[in-house]
Amino acid sequence: MKKYTILFFMCLGIFSLAQMKTLKGNAVILTENGEKIPVNGADVHWKEHTVMKTVTDSLGNFQLMYHDGLYNIVAEKDGFKTKEVKVESIEQPIEIVLETSEKTLNEVIVRQRAQAVNINARSADLIFNLSKTELLKAACCNLAESFETNPTVDVSTTNAATGSKQIKMLGLDQKYSSITVENMPEVRGLTSANGINFLSGTWINSIQLTKGGSTVINGYEAITGQINTELMKYQDKNFTNLNFYANQNVRLEFNAVNGTDLGNHWSNTSLLHFNGNLAKEDMNHDGFLDLPLSKQINAMNILRYDGIQTNGWASIFAVQALYDKQLGGQKDFVESVDKLKQNRYGLGIENTHFEVWNKTGYVFLNKSYQSIGLQTKYIHHDIGSYFGQRIYNGNENSLFANLIFESILGDTNNKYKLGVSFLHDVYNETFETDNYKRTENVPSVFAEYTNTSWKKLTVVAGLRADFHNLAGTQILPRLNVKYSLLPKTTLRLAAGRGMRTANVFAENMQYFASSRKVQIRSGNGDIYGLQPEIAWNYGASIVQDFKIGNMKNTFTLDFYRTDFQKQVLIDLDKSPQELWFYNLDGKSYSNSLQAVWDVFLSENLELHLAYKWYDIQAEYDGGKREIPFTAKDRALLNATYSTRKTEKNSKWTFDFTVQYIGKQRLPDTSSNPDEFQRITYSPDYFLANAQVSRHFSEKVRVYAGVENLGGYKQRNPIIEAENPFGTYFDTSLVYAPITPAMFYIGIDLKL
Repeated sequence: MKKYTILFFMCLGIFSLAQMKTLKGNAVILTENGEKIPVNGADVHWKEHTVMKTVTDSLGNFQLMYHDGLYNIVAEKDGFKTKEVKVESIEQPIEIVLETSEKTLNEVIVRQRAQAVNINARSADLIFNLSKTELLKAACCNLAESFETNPTVDVSTTNAATGSKQIKMLGLDQKYSSITVENMPEVRGLTSANGINFLSGTWINSIQLTKGGSTVINGYEAITGQINTELMKYQDKNFTNLNFYANQNVRLEFNAVNGTDLGNHWSNTSLLHFNGNLAKEDMNHDGFLDLPLSKQINAMNILRYDGIQTNGWASIFAVQALYDKQLGGQKDFVESVDKLKQNRYGLGIENTHFEVWNKTGYVFLNKSYQSIGLQTKYIHHDIGSYFGQRIYNGNENSLFANLIFESILGDTNNKYKLGVSFLHDVYNETFETDNYKRTENVPSVFAEYTNTSWKKLTVVAGLRADFHNLAGTQILPRLNVKYSLLPKTTLRLAAGRGMRTANVFAENMQYFASSRKVQIRSGNGDIYGLQPEIAWNYGASIVQDFKIGNMKNTFTLDFYRTDFQKQVLIDLDKSPQELWFYNLDGKSYSNSLQAVWDVFLSENLELHLAYKWYDIQAEYDGGKREIPFTAKDRALLNATYSTRKTEKNSKWTFDFTVQYIGKQRLPDTSSNPDEFQRITYSPDYFLANAQVSRHFSEKVRVYAGVENLGGYKQRNPIIEAENPFGTYFDTSLVYAPITPAMFYIGIDLKL
């Protein structure tokens, strides 16, 4: 049955009807010397039908569907004059030359460079758009490392043996964020812990960070927000991008992305990634590898029907296959000899991943404001792992389908979306000697209404009902409001309810490399005996644009609170030799305050300053305590300086980021012998990263950088490293980097 289902969706994805036309074009600004600079993120729509719209990409390009009765297009962007252009011929690409609200050239360049990160001005949600420019500020080897220069997401190392990285939004673990690719669920289930490392940074075209509950359209799991990744895909011309990367720890990477026009409105994009960590490094001399040996092979192919001259049909069909293996533990561990024995301590994590997905949409020709779309995705994932003599194996098969209908009520100021979705997850896990099997079936219905009748006010109200066979029926409302207090002052309010089912083993593998015995206290639920996690999220934000002299400034202040009605707590404090999972019986909450000040000092120099404050606590068995491994205070400074382009199109770019990480509560180890105890709170510290890149042309870019420039690292991160099969062994109490400064080089080629 699964084979027939996949075949059906494949056929649907490549199905096309009769033909309609599409207008191609680009938006630019002109400098004093006549140079054309593309405008990224400009809204382009037909004057006659404002719902039929699009947004320019990083090259300023756009495509806009056309039918009879449309004559004029309108381009809009904050800081620029609205431009209306009459379309003389639909057959020829059109160029829109935008002008800034101010007439100074400096302002033109400053505003354009500001698009590395921008807030979606038209959205009622607080959405940060990270463009390719932002991703080039650091060596983003994978999605987890794409946020090193951005204050919205926190990146941390979680394990001294695996070196794995995790991210947090609003101070809470990444499992409470909906992580999607092309707006379909990606990092969840058995990939909750490692899946964020399975997407190469060079594959990413842009990232959208949504704070709070976000839209009901994309599912029920977004509690703290959504992280959506848009992949590199063929646009208007064939291309081949190559990337080579190496660091001093002998981590090597090769990436290739190729986009090809296949003719007849079809295109194909192939994405390839190889990486390997080849060196056995033990720089703190504790007998354990600082980073595991690893290798990954990852390939994806995207077949696209772009809808040009096809009666409103468009479709994308993609397939991905991945193999990833990590091998860590003691430096002299030999897997073929020592695996699962007490000779030497070793750990191995092996992931095999396959997925196929499709997005198909149709715009009604006689009602351009009306459309219908279908998203489908199938995932098969296997994980096999061992930690000393502890085994964890898991298998997941997941099927997702989402059908969305969009139209209007009366006029385009009253839009609505209706839909149905279905999620089918089958899990089979073995931890030590126990086997856990479960099947989750979740049929859902949802509706969302958007009102833009008032010039300054936008209201988006959504409601979804999820009929979960194990978690019961869940009603999840969400509301987002945007109000323009002043021409350059925007207020946003948000509230929403979210739900998720915990995968306690896959989400907490960082604790398995220890002597802790895993205990699950039943909560009379059907998921490991536990109840589902349910939480409310509330938030408010204000965005203020202003100028100091000729310098453009943007100040953003937001506050979000998350209240858990039910939560699966991870209790590391009951005993240093135990790891407990149980449902919350009391209160658990998170308060998150963030202030960001973006300053554009000149056409070449920009600064981004941020401060974050967290108050995250829960009522454990032993009383109310702070959640461990979360700094109450964090701050970030990012500076970017770029030289002017020369006649040969060469340019230097210098990026520098420094972060302050405040003290963090560590799990209680007071019952251990003195030599195996750790402090209650970690010290605060600074981390600095720097990178310099040189564009020799539009086709060649060379970069070099350093992570952890000051070399700060946690001393003795492993408890009882000399006796890994002993009572007190623990690699999970990591609050800071475990490796010193790491230098890297790389080259990007565009063919």
